[in-house]
Amino acid sequence: MQLKEAYLERVQAELEDLAARVAVVKARIVKQKGSLSLQHHWQLVSVRNRFADFRRRVDELEEASEENLEEAGKASELAWRDLQHAVAALLSALP
Repeated sequence: MQLKEAYLERVQAELEDLAARVAVVKARIVKQKGSLSLQHHWQLVSVRNRFADFRRRVDELEEASEENLEEAGKASELAWRDLQHAVAALLSALP
């Protein structure tokens, strides 16, 4: 189970990093006077959807048996990369 604990510790660190980046996104959104543009709205929806997918993959990782641990780890890593890309795209699009 040490491998599982290592995966989960890494996920925790990644979530802390994401929380900081989301705080930046929120601050930029608050600075915009008026509503979000349609493009930004859909990018925000994409971030939310990808976060939900990442959370689901982390739940699967937590429940994974030794036989499925590597596969669950890879799936959570892929979901994490997708989430990072979505957050980065939204950050770069916001003024």
